[in-house]
Amino acid sequence: MDTLKLAITVVEGIVAFAAVLLIGDYIGYKFGRMRLATYTLFTVLGIIILFAIYAAINLNLGN
Repeated sequence: MDTLKLAITVVEGIVAFAAVLLIGDYIGYKFGRMRLATYTLFTVLGIIILFAIYAAINLNLGN
């Protein structure tokens, strides 16, 4: 049963990766690749900062 769960997870990951690739290619074509790269960079940095704040608060509260 664990092997089936792993296989499902791998297939879902591959399908999600392909979908993200296609969506990124389409959006990059529509808005320009440099603009898309810039927005993606700022979004990822923002998510990392938010996660760091969340983790620091969680660790300090002892949860």
